[in-house]
Amino acid sequence: MVAVVACAATALAAGCSSDSDADGPDDPAAELSDADLTGGEGRELAAEEVAPLDGGVIVDESSPATTLAIIGSASELLPDIGIEISRLSAVIGTQEGTDTIARIRGMWDAIGDEVAQTRPDLVNGIETTIGEAIAAAESGDAAGADAAFAQISDFIDDYVGDA
Repeated sequence: MVAVVACAATALAAGCSSDSDADGPDDPAAELSDADLTGGEGRELAAEEVAPLDGGVIVDESSPATTLAIIGSASELLPDIGIEISRLSAVIGTQEGTDTIARIRGMWDAIGDEVAQTRPDLVNGIETTIGEAIAAAESGDAAGADAAFAQISDFIDDYVGDA
């Protein structure tokens, strides 16, 4: 009985032995490219060093934040600036506050030239008030941000004709 088991074990080992020529002509994958093995061109295996994942999203610290173009006329965007300034006192010191300031700056950058061309008498007042609102928010002065909102509202009414 022991001889039969030993013989079977030897036969099994001989049939399952590892051959150093596994990548040779008997290996069907030997003739395939990386693209063939991974499903097509552009789906090759990643390089050894890859960007870290954060919740399933590839994070690249050097890439800029996604931005959207600000589109609209001064008559459309000045009221939006007023709305953003009205929110400043409630979001001081938060990421939302930082984002709100960025939106205000972006909108003013988009329409400042138009306001200068159509109502040059209002440019300095609007620009100064926006600056005061941002400075108040950045220094944690909620009352200053609210005061700037009251001022900007008058300039917006003058510009769009809702006096």
